[in-house]
Amino acid sequence: MVHPRYPKLFECGFLGNLKVKNRIIFAPVSTNLAGVNGEVTERLIDHYYRIAKGGCGLVIVENACIHFPYGRHGSTQPRIDSDIFIPGLYSLAQTAHHAGAKVGIELTHPGGAADPKIIGERPIAPSSIPMGSRGIIPRELSKDEIEELACMFGEAAERARRAFFDMVEIQAGHGLLINQFLSPLTNKRTDEFGGDLEGRVRFPAMIIRRIKEYAGDDFPVSVRLGVEEFSEGGIGISEGKLIAKRLCEAGADAIHVTLGKTGREKRLEPMPYPQGWRTYLAEEIKRAIDVPVIVVGVIREPWYAEKILEEGKADYVALGRALLADPEWPKKAFNGDEVAIRRCISCNECVRARHYEGTAIRCSLNPEIGFGREHTRIERAKTKKRVMVIGAGPAGMEASRVCALRGHEVHLYDKDECLGGALNIASAIPGKEKLRWIIEYYSYELKRLGVNIKLKCPVNRSEVERLRPDVIIVATGAEPYIPDIPGVENRNVVVAHEVLRGKISIENSRVAVIGGGLIGLETAKFLALKKNQVTVLKRYRTISRNIEPLYASHLLSELKRYNVRIIFEVDVEKIEVDGVIISKGGETTKIPAEWIVLARGLIPSSSIIKELDGYEIHLIGDCLKPRRIYHAIFEGFTVARLI
Repeated sequence: MVHPRYPKLFECGFLGNLKVKNRIIFAPVSTNLAGVNGEVTERLIDHYYRIAKGGCGLVIVENACIHFPYGRHGSTQPRIDSDIFIPGLYSLAQTAHHAGAKVGIELTHPGGAADPKIIGERPIAPSSIPMGSRGIIPRELSKDEIEELACMFGEAAERARRAFFDMVEIQAGHGLLINQFLSPLTNKRTDEFGGDLEGRVRFPAMIIRRIKEYAGDDFPVSVRLGVEEFSEGGIGISEGKLIAKRLCEAGADAIHVTLGKTGREKRLEPMPYPQGWRTYLAEEIKRAIDVPVIVVGVIREPWYAEKILEEGKADYVALGRALLADPEWPKKAFNGDEVAIRRCISCNECVRARHYEGTAIRCSLNPEIGFGREHTRIERAKTKKRVMVIGAGPAGMEASRVCALRGHEVHLYDKDECLGGALNIASAIPGKEKLRWIIEYYSYELKRLGVNIKLKCPVNRSEVERLRPDVIIVATGAEPYIPDIPGVENRNVVVAHEVLRGKISIENSRVAVIGGGLIGLETAKFLALKKNQVTVLKRYRTISRNIEPLYASHLLSELKRYNVRIIFEVDVEKIEVDGVIISKGGETTKIPAEWIVLARGLIPSSSIIKELDGYEIHLIGDCLKPRRIYHAIFEGFTVARLI
């Protein structure tokens, strides 16, 4: 039966001889949920069960280690280099099958990108040249070792088949081992495994042949291929097409189009990147080969995925972060309930956890990700209660949602005229429009669940006594911090939030922004786009660790492009009508400015508490301590489950 709205997206297809029920694939995303010895854990199984039951056709399990210890790509990564791991992998595969999905596993080797602290050895690579951000010089592989590695991939695929996986995918992008062989930037060999294209493609082609030899000709192999590196002397799309052709000739059953050795910003795109910006690469590859092409990269909405397939730019769409935010994305799209999808906003909280903190995966929008089913189940409360939620930002909206799911009578209050709280301010920043998606999701869900929403309704003691709630959840957010600087009361001094909300319009002026944290830098960009000459005055030398690293890199590049000046390690001594007096390194100087914008961060807004004596109270979100969206939604979820 043809789906009335998404005929291409919900059409069955084949990868080799593997029949897949629809064209939606869960891309392999590392989770740090495996055991310290590489074993499959219950949390890992629960994670993939949650994804599989959401309705995607194929789930590809994350980067499995095929060569221990040199092939470790993280301290908690699933292993497939020995038969002892087959029982755990079998349990994982069968759980995904029972949830309705086909299941594959990604076979990975980091090569020269491995961390010596994790592997306990000097990394190995095609050539002994500095690799990765650490600049470590790996040991060059011998020809015998290359042959052995190809066999290891084959043996791993054979184990995958014995564990009842339906296919494997080899990681040949992202600056890892196979990509290191393919790229002229990292392969400087002069033997048959280097030099021209034929030499550089020899190793991955050998891997595909070994997989077919060990696991069977009928066992599907997808190649996650880096076809573009955006670097002079690296792989470009023209050569990427030739590589794809050679790998198909070697037996590849699908090409999953990704990037090669690039900065993480282009592979794990922060919020400003537009939806599907990489699709043109998949389209180019599809023109060059005859096997199915899988597209990936910031695909967030069903209509967009359908458009890619309908226009023939790819055969399958792979969703990674999108299915972390909402594993039921496919099911909701199929049922015509697209408005209920929690669309990933590319905030990269998941990247922060996995890559920078080394902790288990998490998601700003989905507090269940990374936890077992027992710890996230929302059950009906034994006693129905009247719950008053004060504040309709992310924390308050999530608490209201979960309380309603538990069967409580929920009343959500906010002094503003719309839901969203600080999201309404943040979404006004160019490049952060996706934050509106959060408001749209909760607007729909809260109405569907029957939450009583009272906007433009400040809460006081009389309103509390009128409602007589059993429980009060305080989610009143934060307010701007006003520093004690002489002249701060001047008429040319405004708060960043007033600028971002459009209450004050500043154009074609000289502006000094006091504060170089996230709010200050984003406000500076906002003002620069309005043709202002902007100077940011920052107290410290470094960029705050609270700013997601990939977004920080992007934001600083944007500020440079718009000629925003950042002065580090300064103290603001005084604000005058025509500028700011600062001191730096013992010297005092004046920064000319018609407008002064305060952006020194936030402080909790919780004054309502003094009017709530005698009630059961829970504080969540920024009114406890200003932090990120993740903390707000997670606390709303966690507290509501206990009421």
